[in-house]
Amino acid sequence: MQQADDFPAYIGIFVVGHLLAPVVITMIGSFGMSAWLTLAIILPVAVALLLGTLQPVKGGVIGFLWWHGIGAFKQERRAPEDKP
Repeated sequence: MQQADDFPAYIGIFVVGHLLAPVVITMIGSFGMSAWLTLAIILPVAVALLLGTLQPVKGGVIGFLWWHGIGAFKQERRAPEDKP
């Protein structure tokens, strides 16, 4: 099992935060919802989005590490074939 440490969580928080920021601004600014109601709606949505994106993001990070031969991965590539 490969380790991606905390980087997938950081990416997930960054992406979900950027997706939900306009929603929060719209809920408070346009609809006039209270901060508590907005918090009660956004927190479960944010947790669900983070849990839903964590596994694919971790797979992407592990794939990136594998592709570039970083960490415990060896960069094993076929030698380019010479074409006549």
